[in-house]
Amino acid sequence: MIGFWDVIARSESGPLVKEKEFDLHLGRVAKQLVEKYNIVYDPEQVVPADDGLADRVYQASLDLFLEVGIYCRDTGRVMQFTRQEVDWALKQAASTVTYGQGRDEAVMRCRSVEDSKPPFCLMTPVGTPVAEERFVPLVQSYVQEPLAQTFSSAFSQTVHGRPIKSGTPQEVEAAIWNVIKLREAARAAGRPQIGIHNLISNAERTDAMLAAMHTDFGAQSNDGLCIAAIAELKIDYERVKKVVFLRHSGHNKYGLYGPLMGGYSGGPEATAIVHVAHHFLGLLVFDAQWHCGFPLPIHHGCNTTRELLWLVSVTAQALSRNTRLLITVNTFAEAGPCTEMVAYEIVASALAATVSGADLDLAAVARNRHPDRASGMEARIGAEAGHLAARQGIPREQVNEMVKQILNQYESQIGNAPMGRRFDECYDLDTLQPTMEYLDLYERVKEKLNGFGLNYSLLNVCGTPAR
Repeated sequence: MIGFWDVIARSESGPLVKEKEFDLHLGRVAKQLVEKYNIVYDPEQVVPADDGLADRVYQASLDLFLEVGIYCRDTGRVMQFTRQEVDWALKQAASTVTYGQGRDEAVMRCRSVEDSKPPFCLMTPVGTPVAEERFVPLVQSYVQEPLAQTFSSAFSQTVHGRPIKSGTPQEVEAAIWNVIKLREAARAAGRPQIGIHNLISNAERTDAMLAAMHTDFGAQSNDGLCIAAIAELKIDYERVKKVVFLRHSGHNKYGLYGPLMGGYSGGPEATAIVHVAHHFLGLLVFDAQWHCGFPLPIHHGCNTTRELLWLVSVTAQALSRNTRLLITVNTFAEAGPCTEMVAYEIVASALAATVSGADLDLAAVARNRHPDRASGMEARIGAEAGHLAARQGIPREQVNEMVKQILNQYESQIGNAPMGRRFDECYDLDTLQPTMEYLDLYERVKEKLNGFGLNYSLLNVCGTPAR
């Protein structure tokens, strides 16, 4: 057994190491483990069906974590752990987490490879910048989706007309405003008690976030926050402060991991190992109940490339085969709303994640950078694809062929993707429904996907997930 404060004590007593040395050591060890465990990326097996490969990735990740540890930036020390401590943490890990109240209660449960249980669908614009006056309508477009089981926030570019500056009183005001407006969006969507998995995107400092975690502002007892690791395998005390509060408050908490392929991790094989290792960090330091991954290439802002889809799939399989952790894939698409490309990107990611045992965090689009380029329609597209894949019981081999056909629809546009429409251009702001242009576009995409084997005729009997 290892307690939370025993873990934190190691940030003060572990070996002193320069950060650059830690980075280089991690890269060397990851490369060695790729060779030791014969982990090979095959571009024709985007969604691999090789259980042995998944298990080798898992074992390599465990070896990496035990060898490298976790780097604490505040102290310059490496926090190290034993195999017995990691095993204990895995046995204690949550196998369910509940969000929401009353008829909007939703339970996330662990999934297995090729599970017929539909993925848990967390719907979110992932902090996409949005004009203050469109914040509530944009977020509402996610909450109102029938398959949404939780939701979270966009990033308002101003609050009360003033820009948000980190570390200032305005940041505290912005965090409180954020929570108030999210709950307002939930009420407007007719789902007043739906869970919010990440309450605040308008602030980065811990003091501002914790000031907003109050029932008077709309936070429910089982809403929550994310705690993000620093790539690769690093933490700082600003993040751990949130953990201390969340452990006492009872709010839900999840770990967020974004390893960078092409950085110190190296190629897809080594980055896969590092990505899985972040989940051990999340368990031991963040006390995370569930885990969200968004691996990205260092030169692109999306994880829908062939290499990244392989990475997403093989790491989800590694974790779902060897642990009971609750794991989620956060899609980052290159294209923007109301484009065929974004629909294909999201479906490819949803299929790869679902069949590999993961849940769905939907979705960052237009590389999550361009103001007002997000809508609930993209979340709908991903959720429907994930539900259909589970309902149809599509095996990995078939999903692999489907994903390769989908890649043919957009792969050549990576790096030169269309930014699509702004939210106010692809939704009617009076009815808060997608425009006919967007609906017609989706129908064309569904017709093509039907030909690849995704049976959209089942949607009228899928229903909404149990709450």
